[in-house]
Amino acid sequence: MNSTLDNIITKKTSHDVGVLIFQYLNDIEPLIQESLTSSKLKDFYVLKGKYSKGRFVCPFHAGADNPTSLSLNDKNKNFHCSACSKSGTYLEFVMYMQNLSGKNSYNEAKIFVANNLVDLNLGFTSIADFEQKLKDKILERYRKTNSLKYVDYYSVWLLPEKYLSTTIVSQDKQNKIEKNQSKSSTIASLPTSTNNLNLMLDKLDLETTIRHHKAQNIIDNGITDYDKAIQNAKNSKLISDFTQNIDKLNSTDKLSDFMSKKYNIDIDTAMKYGLIYLDKDSQKQLHYSDFFMLNNRVLFPVRDHETGIIVGYQCRQTDLNAPKQYKYLNITDYQNNLTTNKSGTTFRDFVPYKPGNFLFNLYELKDKSTNIKTLWITEGIADAIKLSSMEYDAISSGQANLTDSHIYLIDKYFGKGVPINLFFDNDEHKVGQNKSIAVAYHLWQFGFRNVRIIRTYKELGKDITDCSVKLLDDDTLRLFINLWEKQAYSFTPASNEDLNALLKTSLYTENEIVSIDPRNIKQVISFAEILAKYVDLKNMNYKQLTVLKKLYPLNEEEKKILLNLFPKDYHEVQEVDGTETAIKENNNNNMDNGQEENLINISKAQLFHLKKKFDIDLIQKIDSECSKKQIAAIVGNIIKNKNFDIWDYIPKKTNHHSTTSIAPNRDILDDDNATPVTSDDDIPF
Repeated sequence: MNSTLDNIITKKTSHDVGVLIFQYLNDIEPLIQESLTSSKLKDFYVLKGKYSKGRFVCPFHAGADNPTSLSLNDKNKNFHCSACSKSGTYLEFVMYMQNLSGKNSYNEAKIFVANNLVDLNLGFTSIADFEQKLKDKILERYRKTNSLKYVDYYSVWLLPEKYLSTTIVSQDKQNKIEKNQSKSSTIASLPTSTNNLNLMLDKLDLETTIRHHKAQNIIDNGITDYDKAIQNAKNSKLISDFTQNIDKLNSTDKLSDFMSKKYNIDIDTAMKYGLIYLDKDSQKQLHYSDFFMLNNRVLFPVRDHETGIIVGYQCRQTDLNAPKQYKYLNITDYQNNLTTNKSGTTFRDFVPYKPGNFLFNLYELKDKSTNIKTLWITEGIADAIKLSSMEYDAISSGQANLTDSHIYLIDKYFGKGVPINLFFDNDEHKVGQNKSIAVAYHLWQFGFRNVRIIRTYKELGKDITDCSVKLLDDDTLRLFINLWEKQAYSFTPASNEDLNALLKTSLYTENEIVSIDPRNIKQVISFAEILAKYVDLKNMNYKQLTVLKKLYPLNEEEKKILLNLFPKDYHEVQEVDGTETAIKENNNNNMDNGQEENLINISKAQLFHLKKKFDIDLIQKIDSECSKKQIAAIVGNIIKNKNFDIWDYIPKKTNHHSTTSIAPNRDILDDDNATPVTSDDDIPF
């Protein structure tokens, strides 16, 4: 071989193989680690043991037979054997299993995992293979050009284009290389999201975003979330049970009673949408008769927008006083194997249904999409059913959010020009309305310019079904709906300048900023800037910032006084603007010492947090009617600033809502912010 060509090969490989490949592997290591799971290791290496507990027979020491000695920890991405003490990261686990050795063994493990366990398909199987492929490409170029100029081999490349040095390649060649370089060579080269708020309102490309999501799904699980959901649905024994035996399994009398009382939805409408009430007596007819999670729940079936098949159920608890029960579960199927929780209780868990790829009632609406004048989007599925029964075109995400996939489906079937009414809950803690602002921002980014935010009158109820139950007259309800639509806020985003001004105060996170009504942004900026004059917000922790944010809005007099950073149960004196001012926690729930001493189950530490949220009468009710475990859960929600309904914890069946002159004299079931959750291993239902 020509010595000059040998020099070109040596120079090129020493740079690409000796430097760039290691830089590249280091860059994609976090992605590899994140995508590598105990499930993939178990399946690939056929590990035996108890997968539900992350425990297996150790493959590293001779004679191992204990099915729990090896633990795989997905949270920390590491392994440990309690018998032989071998431990390390998941990548090191693969390195040991593949008997990789030498100074590059860890990088070789990265390559092996990328190609075999997380489907990155790097295009080479080892460092030696990378070097050989690079040499082959150089020789191929030589056979075509007979060139012995090193510059003619700059564009011979095996890595993503971002690793190509622009300092040694002309712009013309760079453009040609980028044009010819496969954009799918590796997911690691795809654009990542940015935390730069200046880009927040930049228009996003919906098609590109969805392609990236699908690519990431394939990296994580080898299949897209949508395809996996369809696959699970077609194989679901649970869905098969209900579709084939719905008449036997559905307690229509109880369904009629519940839907009427809770939502003012008649049985014909409930049956039209395939709703199911499963009571305890019907459980024995299920494929797995030991599956208890659906007892006394109403099942709302969600259909695939393409085929119309049921892909899962949103399952609502009907007994709000049932112990250890989540109000909502999203379920696709049974788990085949029994699960044992930490307390030793054995139960049959479920396969969750992920609502992020489907919209309730979309399959029913898509054929009339060209005739839809306004698309209503609700938080709750029952709200969409109620609106649809009144001839409004409504869909539901089943949660207080729209995913990118949801937005893609709206664009696909209705277009970006369709008028959208976001009709999320007008709940006490403003979670639904704040979420609707954030969703409106996201829709705006994807090119939707006709978005309105609807809200109920709180006196009537927080959502459409609450109002319907109170009014018990659809004609009157329709008048209110039309009025709310006329009063709707036509969303216009705040300017980047205002968003950045608020971000710079350090009082609010980016997620919080896009949940603030743009009409109030100037006042919120003023409030945050006032606080920033007195407090170093950047050095405050989350709890302290939460306390400060509760002070909004301040009036002119209050602007002269700052509340103490750490809320306490006693008065303090602080000097503000040279004046001594009595400072007290902004709290109207004060109790005298006698009332505090009468509390039996609530500790002083718990009382401190409860007083931030509830008045004396309700605190005494919590103390007398809740267990200590329930009280601890309530306090935990307050500390974590979670939205919750206190009446989920108080074992009381009577109506606790305030009533109005138009409220019927009947028992009304309550419903909080319905963000569906899945089960906790510690709670066997």
